[in-house]
Amino acid sequence: MTQCERSGFYETSDGHRLYWERHGKIGGRPIFFLHGGPGGYSSAQHLVFFDLNRFDVILFDQRGCGRSQPHGRLLHNNTSLLVDDIEALRRYFGFTGISLLGISWGSWLSLLYQNRFPESVAQITLASVFVPTKDYVSAYEQALTLCLHKMRQAPEMLTLEDLFCALHSADSQQRRAAARLWLGASLMLDGKTMDLSWCDADIDEQAIRAINLELYYHLNDYFVTAQDLDLVFRSAEPLVVLQGVRDVFGLQSLCWLRRRGSLKSRLFQVGHDAFEPIFQHAIRNAACGDLRPR
Repeated sequence: MTQCERSGFYETSDGHRLYWERHGKIGGRPIFFLHGGPGGYSSAQHLVFFDLNRFDVILFDQRGCGRSQPHGRLLHNNTSLLVDDIEALRRYFGFTGISLLGISWGSWLSLLYQNRFPESVAQITLASVFVPTKDYVSAYEQALTLCLHKMRQAPEMLTLEDLFCALHSADSQQRRAAARLWLGASLMLDGKTMDLSWCDADIDEQAIRAINLELYYHLNDYFVTAQDLDLVFRSAEPLVVLQGVRDVFGLQSLCWLRRRGSLKSRLFQVGHDAFEPIFQHAIRNAACGDLRPR
C-alpha cells in the first residue's frame, strides 16, 4: 500500500477481506481501534476517541463484520484468527509498534494480542471490558435467556441455541423475529427498554448475519482456550482500564483483570455504552496517555 491510501481491503490467506480506514496524522503515533461485538463494526463515529492531529488511527472491521467480506461468514472465523489479523495489519501498514484502544469485545482481543505479540505493543487502553471466562459466559447466557423469556411472555424458555437455529430458518420472517428478540434482550440486559417496532425496517439480512455471528461466537464460548485465560500483562506501558459501574458484567471482568497483574483503572457512573459523554471524554484522554486515577 502507499501512504496516501486512506481506505481499502486486506486480503487474508483464507478467503476473508478486511475493510480498513486510516485517519489522522500520517507518521503520528499509530493506534488501532478494536470494535465491539463479535459482529460489530467500526465507523467514523469512533474517531471521537482520538486526537487526529497526533495519531495515525487505523479503524478496521473484523472478519465477517461491517464492510469486511464476505459479511457474516463463519468459516475461518474465530478469536485466534482475529488476533492474527491485528498483527497482519500492523505489518501491512509497516508499523514497528502500535497502541490499542479496545472497547467491549475489542478489549479482549487487545489483551490477547499483547499477550501474543508483546514486542509490538506500546500502550493499551480498554473500556467496558469483556473477559469471556466460563463463569462470565454462563452468567451472561442465563441473563440473556431470562430477558428472552420476559420478552416472549411464554411459559416455555427459549434458549440461545433455539435462537441460533431460527436465524438459519428458510423463512425470512422467522429470521427477522429471532433477530428482533435478540436485539430486545440485549437492550433489556443493558437496562434499556423501548418499542422495537420502530427498528423493524433496520432488521435486514445484514443485521441478521451480524447477530448470527455474535451468537456463533457465544455458543462456542468465544473460542477461549486455557492458554488465553492464563494471560499476563506484557506490554511496556501499564494497562489502562475505564469501566462503568452500571455494567455488571464489565465489573466482573475488571475484577478478573485486577487479579492478573498491575493496571490503572477508573470507574464511572455509566453503563456499557462508551459514547456516554463523560465516558467518551475519559476514553479519549486515556488513549492519549492522560489518565488520572481516582
